[in-house]
Amino acid sequence: MANVLCIPSPKEDIDGSMVRDVYYEEGDLDRIILYCEQNVITVAQIFLHLRNEPLMEDAEIKKV
Repeated sequence: MANVLCIPSPKEDIDGSMVRDVYYEEGDLDRIILYCEQNVITVAQIFLHLRNEPLMEDAEIKKV
């Protein structure tokens, strides 16, 4: 959906099909947490776009 709406997705490292392997084979829970946080940001951007509101700027997104 983000791609169709031309909304940049911050997800770069893994995609949903890789979460199982990252957890069970690598045990890298931090990587999965980051992936989920990036999903939430993307969904929020889609929501804002559909409401005809400005997208969040990078400076507005708190990185933990």
